[in-house]
Amino acid sequence: MTKPDTSKSVRDHLVDALNLDFVGPWAGHALSDEKLPGWIRPSTWYLTGFLVPTNAPLEQRSDLDEEDDLDAVPEQGGLPEESAEERKTAKRSLFPSSMGLSFLVPEDTNALAVTVRWGDYEHEARKAGDQAGDEPSEPSVWRRLARERTLQVDLTNPGDYDVPDSGPGLVLHVVERRIRTESLTDIPAGTRSVSLFLVNRRTPNLEEPNLTYAFQAEIEVRNAQGFVARPDPRRAQAGDWDADVADLHYADTPEYAAGHGVSADWEVVEGACRVLRTTWIPHAHVAKTDTVDMPNVVLSMDALGTLQDGPAATRALMPLVRDYRTWIDARRDDVAGLVGARRETGEEMLRRAGLAADRIEGGIAVLASNAQALDAFRLANRAVATAMRKRLELDAPAWRAFQLAFLLLNLAGLVDGRHPDRRMVDLLFFPTGGGKTEAYLALAAFAMVLRRLRRPGAGGRQGAGVSVIMRYTLRLLTLDQLSRAAGLICALELEREADPGRYGEWPFEIGLWVGKAATPNVMGRKGERGSESARSKTNRFQRNPDSNPSPIPLENCPWCNKRFTPNSFTLEPNADAPEHLRVVCADYECDFSGDRPLPIVAVDEPLYRRLPAFLIATVDKFASLPWVGQTGMLLGGAERFDERVSTGRRHRARGDPWPSRCRRPIW
Repeated sequence: MTKPDTSKSVRDHLVDALNLDFVGPWAGHALSDEKLPGWIRPSTWYLTGFLVPTNAPLEQRSDLDEEDDLDAVPEQGGLPEESAEERKTAKRSLFPSSMGLSFLVPEDTNALAVTVRWGDYEHEARKAGDQAGDEPSEPSVWRRLARERTLQVDLTNPGDYDVPDSGPGLVLHVVERRIRTESLTDIPAGTRSVSLFLVNRRTPNLEEPNLTYAFQAEIEVRNAQGFVARPDPRRAQAGDWDADVADLHYADTPEYAAGHGVSADWEVVEGACRVLRTTWIPHAHVAKTDTVDMPNVVLSMDALGTLQDGPAATRALMPLVRDYRTWIDARRDDVAGLVGARRETGEEMLRRAGLAADRIEGGIAVLASNAQALDAFRLANRAVATAMRKRLELDAPAWRAFQLAFLLLNLAGLVDGRHPDRRMVDLLFFPTGGGKTEAYLALAAFAMVLRRLRRPGAGGRQGAGVSVIMRYTLRLLTLDQLSRAAGLICALELEREADPGRYGEWPFEIGLWVGKAATPNVMGRKGERGSESARSKTNRFQRNPDSNPSPIPLENCPWCNKRFTPNSFTLEPNADAPEHLRVVCADYECDFSGDRPLPIVAVDEPLYRRLPAFLIATVDKFASLPWVGQTGMLLGGAERFDERVSTGRRHRARGDPWPSRCRRPIW
């Protein structure tokens, strides 16, 4: 096979591979006349795409694999951290007996050419030996017979059409009706709705059920007059802003058919659709999302990280607002050409875009007038740039326009606790790989640094504590984000060490607050039972690093990407009664080796004491808030620094003086 050399050919190859694995070969494929091993039924080999007889017994119509697991369903839910969707439901899964699609045809369409394709599998017995008693010379196989029949469907006479040479038993059921178009301005008068269903009414074979199944079932419909685009049913949902926006965004992407038990696909040539077909594995072309070039805006992180003063920030960033407003004004002519609800939606979108431009300008004004905010902005840019250089080996990291806009429009709400934007939640929406993570990490860095600058007392401890909580529902995604966010914290920590008088003596740290399956909840002590403590996991890894995972959910140093070794982890102050898990890089050339540990806290007990500035958490951990008193520390409950425990904070004891509280984090 020739190696694919373009991204499109790679995608096409993957789609074909999925179809071949899950559904089976299609018309014209090299394996159209394939032979499967006789000891595997085709309905087991292929997971979908086949129709069973309508009156087949239940044991033939049900998924035997699903049936095997019914007894394993617990009576009262599953694990505490398991969602209802993740638990297996005690419901029998049935194979389909029919599938079809619905579409619209113009008034002058009276007949349709419908092609039905499927595959039948015959079970070929093994060849007998030359003499009685000899062993068979060849194994049995299931041989595929490709079928294709074209029917002329008279829409003036709907009903059942027998598919010729189908066994017999395959039936094309046709439903036709006129639709009322008075309230549908974009549907031509006289348009009719047609539904086609391929139904397997074969007589079940009790001994070899697969002999009566219709595999790789497909319906293809052709109409020389073309098909009518279907209206978007979501348009009728008054007050649904998301539906209104989607209707406007995809106004030039019509839908021509809807599947029943299967998906629908179509071909559009020169603006007209004349071919529809069913597909078991749907696919769609997604246009690439990209940003525009803005040559007048300073996007270099290095340049933004060294802005001299407020006027310099204004000169560097105000072109972003001017160019954005110019783009908004250019869209007004497009909106003026719309009608009805779509015009109202377009006008509201432009109004909201104008508000976003005002917020971006407000963020620039904050940098121009607030020296602490400008300092935090500069450091956030330098930290993100340094982290990207380490992770991606970039020479000159730069923002995309939407990233910088997202950062700027949130500054006013972060700086002023009484600003109206504090009540607003912004959704950063962009395809994977576009830079969403760096954008919100820069915003997190700004918030953490600003708190240090505003509360410099006690060596920076008054400005310490949890500043940012990043919550995820998926644990794997949480661990991926940990590695990227840890790189940012490492960059911030190096900046802090270079100027502790400005940013404080207390380190910037990142904490991981997830279930014990990913991180230890307790440090553990010698003599205690259990294998989930940090002490147990560390000891196992140090004894046999090849067979045991790292005690924290990171295998490599987040700064230099060198793999952790047993020497990377130390239980402090001693291995028998540890209070903290110290993590260093094994590479002595790394900035975080030797006497400078990585700023990572991944065990609950020291996490409640140290209160890392950046906390990554999963939603299930928040269920412990009413039950575990120490969790209140994370949400601003710490009221004093305890010198007795040099690595943390504790609750205010009775009779102790009342210093200023630790501030609540930003969510």
